[in-house]
Amino acid sequence: MPVTKNKPRGDDSATDSPDDSDLDGRNPKLGRNSGPILKKIKIKGYDTTDALPKNLNFSLLDILGIIISICSFFLDVAFDVLVAVVHYNNGNEWWFALTVCFIAVPSLSMTGFSLRWYLVDADEKRLPPVSTTRWILRIVFLVLQMGPLLRYIDSLYFGLKSNRSRSKVQDQVDFYKQMIYEDADATLLRLFECFMEAAPQLVLQLYIYAIAQADSPDFYTWTEVIQLISMFSSLLSMAWALASYQRALRYSLEEKKNMTLCGSIVQVIWRFFDIASRVLALGLFASIFPNYFFIVCAVRYGVMFVWIRFMDTEFCDNKCGEFFYNVVLGIIFIFCYFNPKDSPTRRRFTFYYTVTFLENSALMCAWFIYCPAHVAYKYPAMFMQFLSFVLGLVIMIIYYLLLHPTKNISVWDHWIKTKPTAIQMCGGITNTVNGAPPNEVQEHKL
Repeated sequence: MPVTKNKPRGDDSATDSPDDSDLDGRNPKLGRNSGPILKKIKIKGYDTTDALPKNLNFSLLDILGIIISICSFFLDVAFDVLVAVVHYNNGNEWWFALTVCFIAVPSLSMTGFSLRWYLVDADEKRLPPVSTTRWILRIVFLVLQMGPLLRYIDSLYFGLKSNRSRSKVQDQVDFYKQMIYEDADATLLRLFECFMEAAPQLVLQLYIYAIAQADSPDFYTWTEVIQLISMFSSLLSMAWALASYQRALRYSLEEKKNMTLCGSIVQVIWRFFDIASRVLALGLFASIFPNYFFIVCAVRYGVMFVWIRFMDTEFCDNKCGEFFYNVVLGIIFIFCYFNPKDSPTRRRFTFYYTVTFLENSALMCAWFIYCPAHVAYKYPAMFMQFLSFVLGLVIMIIYYLLLHPTKNISVWDHWIKTKPTAIQMCGGITNTVNGAPPNEVQEHKL
């Protein structure tokens, strides 16, 4: 039985409203409790939620998005494996072991998540039973560490089935909802895998590359070329994973307006530059101060974890699950901000990007001072890091002002009216506007 509780009403402007949540667990469009979030999809026998598109058309753009996600998954894994093989062939057993570790551990973790969600689905009485053949197929994909891939395929399958069922309205609705459901789970699995695998892998390969270039600045080996391709692939995968999950989540949330194609593209570009500046600062600093790098990451993680706990997230229905969720979320916060709570976000964005800018500047300055003078990319890297950070911020502002689904942002007026304190900036706490009454919100359950 869901528990209800009062929550203060936030400002209706986009970057400071519940409509900007990235990882909130409420999914009124989805009527089954599975995966990481409460998806209240209404299966057969229930009314269709008004938030579903009036035209339930699984379009070519939807198909293209799933195909891009599948290709991104394969390319990211393939290039990481190729880099590991190259390190092994070069006799760099330490680099080989670290690369393989950063591939295997996140993959096994995501396989565990995927299996758990399948088991939770099996206990849902309102869902149709899964055949033995389908269970065998699931196990095979999970053993091969391709959990997200099978969910992408399922999403594609249900989307196509929805299009073919237009003569039967209820069947079309059911298949369309299942498509949204599988896509949301697939994109979240891919998102967590990216930040547990691609992000650390990206920093590691940039570190190895920087060391090699410091030793031989005028010579590019085949290994370094592969590393550059792998780093670009990982960076693009993370940006795509963030944008695609945001899009999938908005499809599954009743109160959220769906993202446009242009908005999705701009968000990918924003996240690309945002993560690139952060990874560049971390990787270059690590190439000069490998021991201090771990201290920096540990302090950063500790600060972000405490901040996340201070937000009082509501992702799981038990303290143990919520704690583990916060642990994983802390890893994401090392590289970029991802809103974990359905509440005002503008102040949290401000706090996060201020801290990140100061930290990145300190890391880059330390690297620049102690970096050997003969390194050819010394000045370009310094320039590109700050340029990437600024471009990320500018594109983010453009997205929120022009392309955010709510279309009602008033950035500076809100700041002038509320005059937030330091505590409010950290926690995203807001006062009610004009004495607005609190909302009754259902607490989700896992």
